[in-house]
Amino acid sequence: MAKERAKFKRSIFFSIIVMIVMLYLVKVLDDQGYFIGLERTLIYANLYIIEFLFIIYMFRAYIDSTFDIIFNQDRVKVQKLFSKIVKIPFDDILFVDVVEKYDDFQIILLIDRMKRSKSLILFDKQYALNHNDYLKCYKEASKLYERENFYCYIIKNGGAKKYFYLYKLYKTCYRAHFTDRAIKYIKLVIDEYNLS
Repeated sequence: MAKERAKFKRSIFFSIIVMIVMLYLVKVLDDQGYFIGLERTLIYANLYIIEFLFIIYMFRAYIDSTFDIIFNQDRVKVQKLFSKIVKIPFDDILFVDVVEKYDDFQIILLIDRMKRSKSLILFDKQYALNHNDYLKCYKEASKLYERENFYCYIIKNGGAKKYFYLYKLYKTCYRAHFTDRAIKYIKLVIDEYNLS
């Protein structure tokens, strides 16, 4: 987790430095008359677009860094900036899977029953077909529990903290079935931190 925080700070610092250097170089070149007419307008337009994209990146990185999951006595509390806290009782979590996305992964929680919540997705065959990455998870869960509909919460944020969240889910959600993919990630945490 400390490595993740250090990486976040480095990336924000680097982004700010790049933004300042770009602005300074364009201003110096413009003052020396390198850009004229339409070329000058295009250079500044591109500069502002790039600076705006850097600001969006830093804002998204900050939101990701504020994401947290708290494990209380009988439930998981998911809190995210600008979002309502989602509370999921341990006993309602039926199935835990991991879906790999490029150099990251998502944790899929299939839930037995819940109050209506905008944070939860109706995880049925149609949803799985529309989101092909989750099809394997859906097929495995529907075969195991012999049912077609679940509610689902997908943990996308958290960076390296997701390994810890997965391990804590494994230690607290006794009713849940963990797929081989999830177990593989849990073993990485156990081996890394000697948690056996």
